[in-house]
Amino acid sequence: MKISSGLNKQIFLAMAVAGLFPLLVMAFQNNYFARQTIENVEKEHLSFSLRSRELWLRTWVNHTRRDFYHLALDNGDKKNLSDEEIFIRTARKLFIGHLTYRSISLYRPDWSLLIRYPEDFKEEVQSPSKSYRAKLQTPGSLFVMDDDYRNVGKEIILPVGQGMLNQEGKIGAFLVAEINLTRSLGSILADASDLNSGGSYILASEKGKILYQSSVTDQKSSSAEQCVSDIVPSQILTSPPREVHKILTCGTESYFITAPIPEFKWLLISQFETGSALQQFEKYIVYGLVTAGLTFIILVILSQKLSKRLSAPLDELTRVARQISLGQHNERLPPFKEEYAQEVGVAFNAMLDALEKQQQTIIQSTTLSAVGKMSSSLVHEMRNPLSSIKINLQAMARKLRDDKDYSEMATISLIQVRRLDGMFEDLLQFCKPIEIHMESITFAELVDEFLATVKPEAEKKNIDLQVEDKLQGFQFRADKESTCRALINLVGNAIQWSESGSIVTISGRHPAGNEGVALIQVSDTGPGLRPEQMNRLFQPFFTTRPLGTGLGLANVKKVMDYQGGSVLALNNPDGGASFSLIFKD
Repeated sequence: MKISSGLNKQIFLAMAVAGLFPLLVMAFQNNYFARQTIENVEKEHLSFSLRSRELWLRTWVNHTRRDFYHLALDNGDKKNLSDEEIFIRTARKLFIGHLTYRSISLYRPDWSLLIRYPEDFKEEVQSPSKSYRAKLQTPGSLFVMDDDYRNVGKEIILPVGQGMLNQEGKIGAFLVAEINLTRSLGSILADASDLNSGGSYILASEKGKILYQSSVTDQKSSSAEQCVSDIVPSQILTSPPREVHKILTCGTESYFITAPIPEFKWLLISQFETGSALQQFEKYIVYGLVTAGLTFIILVILSQKLSKRLSAPLDELTRVARQISLGQHNERLPPFKEEYAQEVGVAFNAMLDALEKQQQTIIQSTTLSAVGKMSSSLVHEMRNPLSSIKINLQAMARKLRDDKDYSEMATISLIQVRRLDGMFEDLLQFCKPIEIHMESITFAELVDEFLATVKPEAEKKNIDLQVEDKLQGFQFRADKESTCRALINLVGNAIQWSESGSIVTISGRHPAGNEGVALIQVSDTGPGLRPEQMNRLFQPFFTTRPLGTGLGLANVKKVMDYQGGSVLALNNPDGGASFSLIFKD
């Protein structure tokens, strides 16, 4: 797979890493939570299986103890029977009723053997120890267990006994039975198939000696038997009962739970190896790794293809940018097939066009700024002699007012001087920067400010100035002084273009659908604006009046630009033109 250097390679690496990271996170997350789920399920299973075995074991314990209790309560027909005959009959009944006894021995009070069942029993029977005899001789003792568990071959033998009362209420014999725990508990604990593979049940004494252990169900996993073959680890003996714990024995990690059997001072243990519980899961890990590998290969292939598609438009963009930086400003991006790339190409070309226009505007603005500085200097230099000429012409006009011809010539000269002085004033206003002081004002406050200035001119031409306030006290931010000058300019233009007896409307309102913007509009009933004039109205030195300077509307636009607003010109549907000042919130 060939990956070119540069942008293509960077996109490929970014996509490959971005795809690999969540893949690894999901793999780790699935592995972790799957293990946790399996272990939690097995722990619940372990607790449930222990409860069931504990119930069966307690039933066995109660049944065994009940057999001995019945010996003490046997009130059958004892007439014409000696005490020894009664004891022998009771021992025989116990032996016949329970098949898990290895032997049942009946001893006289001097501990000589009276009888043993089975009668043909030829194996060695260990006589009770002194400590055990003392326990049996205690008056009222029922079902006395010996602490000395004996191993006979692979079987565990538990001696239990009880004193037998004669007809006079005294101990007349001792019955000692050897319970074969291995056989007795086999039906309860031998089957560990309900546990996980590698699980087992263990019955231990309070000192930790293993009395019974079910075979490990998984033949390959025999470490549990090897590690606790004789004595239960102290960690198990001291752990709180009925709670799942973890233990490490012989390098094998296992979960276990315990339940005490206080009647016999036993401890029932249910355990399983964590490794055996996760064996099947580990097989699926291999499948998951193969799937992840194939997914990553597919991811790499897709990343390579996508990186190539993504980098192609960007490489072209880089090429065009370099060409433009070398001075080829007419270079543009070609059309792309992909929609997203086509949008970028259109936006980039539009940006280049806008930058070109902006460059032209900057050049024009720079030129105008230079012209403005030069004009400002010239105006200041020329206004002093112009003022002198104006004063002299006024004096000559007064002197020659009786001479009709020369008086008219002086008047015309004064008019031209005043026109020239007005042009200089407009040029100064256009060239010098404006100091803006924004404040919250209302339309009514503006009208009161500038209306008195334009009324005399309107009255001379018999123009009716109508004011429509639809803003109703709405406050907007503007520079009052500059805005008033702009409105005086617009209303003055409207008066000049309107015929005598017509109406000029000055209205304040909100644009449609925008209650947060103020719009002040000056409308006249004059000839309106021609289409060729629309694009040049606010350019400096453009005028349609013979005596105009071409700086009035340019100054209006300058005022609005400085305030962050805008000015708009259009023709009215019923004739005439409208100029709108828009003040943004």
